Amino acid sequence: MSNCPLCKKQHSPENARILLKKKDTHLVHIICPHCTNAVLAVMVVSGMGLSSVGMVTDLSREDVLRLQTVASISEDELLDLHEMLKNNKLNYI
Repeated sequence: MSNCPLCKKQHSPENARILLKKKDTHLVHIICPHCTNAVLAVMVVSGMGLSSVGMVTDLSREDVLRLQTVASISEDELLDLHEMLKNNKLNYI
């Protein structure tokens, strides 16, 4: 992941921050210095080498850390939202 998936320019390791480590797994946030887009990646070290999967995100490093402690929404909350959208009863702030 040394190239930005959006602008394709190369970035250096100092643009990456390890946000979480668990055994052989690392959660890494990378900000491209050229286009300022970010990638959130999970990197796993195993006997077969290093593998990673990443996604482009608009989350800052602080957002990622903060959202780790937020409770997940329940299935009922998701169904309620679906009903509100379906019936056009969602009040916008």
